[in-house]
Amino acid sequence: MKKTILIILCCLAALTLCGCAASEPASDCTFAVVNDSDRGTVVTDAEGAVFPAGTELTVHAVPAEDSSFLCWSVGGLYADGGASVSYQKDYTFTIEEDTTLYANFRGHDSVYILYHANGGTSPKNVEVTGDPAKDYFYTDEFSLAYYLYPNALPDMGYFERDGYNLIGYNTEADNSGRFYAAGAKIFEDTDQVIELYCVWSRETDADYLEFTWNAAYDGLTVTGYTGRGPTVSIPAEHDGKPVVAVASGALAGNKRIENIVFPSSIRVIEDGSCSDCENLSVLILFDSLDYISDAAFENDENLYTVYIGAATAPVYCNYFNNHSKKIEIMNYWKDSERPLMIMLGGSSLSYAVHAQLLEESLDEDYVVLNCGMNGAVLFTMASEWAMRFMDEGDFLLQDIEYSYWQLGGVTVTAYELFRSFESCYNVFSWIRLGKFYDFFDYFNEYLTVRKSLTPVTYEDYVNSIAPNGFYDEQGTLQVSVRANGSDAFWKNRRIYLYGYTDMYDDRSGFLYDHMIFWSNLQYEKLDDLGVRYAMTFAPLNRNALYSTQTEAGIEAFESYLIENLNTPVISHVRDAILPPAIFFDDDYHLSAEARTDYTLRLADDLNAFFASDGADES
Repeated sequence: MKKTILIILCCLAALTLCGCAASEPASDCTFAVVNDSDRGTVVTDAEGAVFPAGTELTVHAVPAEDSSFLCWSVGGLYADGGASVSYQKDYTFTIEEDTTLYANFRGHDSVYILYHANGGTSPKNVEVTGDPAKDYFYTDEFSLAYYLYPNALPDMGYFERDGYNLIGYNTEADNSGRFYAAGAKIFEDTDQVIELYCVWSRETDADYLEFTWNAAYDGLTVTGYTGRGPTVSIPAEHDGKPVVAVASGALAGNKRIENIVFPSSIRVIEDGSCSDCENLSVLILFDSLDYISDAAFENDENLYTVYIGAATAPVYCNYFNNHSKKIEIMNYWKDSERPLMIMLGGSSLSYAVHAQLLEESLDEDYVVLNCGMNGAVLFTMASEWAMRFMDEGDFLLQDIEYSYWQLGGVTVTAYELFRSFESCYNVFSWIRLGKFYDFFDYFNEYLTVRKSLTPVTYEDYVNSIAPNGFYDEQGTLQVSVRANGSDAFWKNRRIYLYGYTDMYDDRSGFLYDHMIFWSNLQYEKLDDLGVRYAMTFAPLNRNALYSTQTEAGIEAFESYLIENLNTPVISHVRDAILPPAIFFDDDYHLSAEARTDYTLRLADDLNAFFASDGADES
């Protein structure tokens, strides 16, 4: 990944093309265009090389088929330190002095991100010369060969500012635009240079904090706070020593605190450290933590939002479990002229549905997106994420696995939730945090397991770890997997479609009451958006069912869902319980050979639903 430091005067916008205004315009000015690229050509209306000062000139950039225009620059090519003057392919300007204009192109497989230090300075490990009053810029060329959208730089020393914590980046200098935490997925137009501005949080005055020495981490632990402001931004260091922990009780019981910033230097947030802060609503923290738990924020009833920043390179993201790709797909298609059909479910959905085949079978009324993720991703979360990209007329299809996660649960019960979005922590700032239980406990487990993996560089992650080829741009799995061919295949008998609290309980209910409540609340939100929705059933190896499972129990389970969940159920559970020989490595994972049959049957169910729904409406 190529990186270049550019130091540009703050008043750049006021300068002329060559970067300095002459006291008197020259009577004649020379003009030249340099295009040191085979990625495009330049057309200009300028006939000749010398023009009277004040002449208006226009240049046109024509990128090649496999390329995009990057920008016009002066002082050299952009990658060599030249200053950009326009990102428009057609650029009109008035020549006032001798000018050389450079045309810059790039391939479709990369994007340039221009970071404004916005009051900060460049990294410590990069030699910078010049006037300290100058603004500092950092350019990052991010490969798109493996991703639809780039990631922001993690907090790994790229920027610094005395007395401030870097908490992320914004599309506007005054923080009025879109905010991205460090390392977050950036959902911006990749056909142009993406400009981001560092967002800084002023550190809380150390006079309001109490410290003790932490020998285990060779740094300082915050043990108390006497300030009265709504924001506590823990300093990354004090008296030349790193601040590494926040002790139990340090901020507890403070009714004024609304926001807490834990810098990337923090390794431990102890249990009870921030409990009983009744007005605490926003947290900013980093994945460089060694310990955090829900007990740190006990009784913080108004804790609403958490921004998780990256301060380490991803090590879990790979072709299989990088479900940030599914979030990228939703964003990529959100402005489609046709309505979206977003399908949500577990990994079973990823294997079972061919999005393009389903789309064709629905007469292309929708752009169908297979957004199956890990089964541990709660529907109550995933539906919130999907709704960020949906609008009136879209359709959400819930393809459920038979689990607490997929049927309205709000307790995090697996660290795989965080593993799936290691390169897209954005999604966790899109949920109402207080709605979910054990969130930080399992974030902590994820961080613990992650530390046992072989470290990689950030450049390795950007360039190679999660290839686009595993899923196409509509989420269809591109890997062929073959059936195991065994009628005896099963992982374990673990599923019972009768009672979730006790499979031998003869009660009439099948789901916990809170699961019904939270599922129905999500349907209400979809109604408010004007998004239609329905439920179907994921394929299941029949050998996964307990031997005591009865046909009557299966029918009763389906009837209970229809009666209690406020969503149309368009399929039958019995049709989704399939022979073990057509699965390949898991009770939920259909083989490639079986995918077509399942997709076409689902299309029949949807077409029948749409036909009956239309008849009902008429």
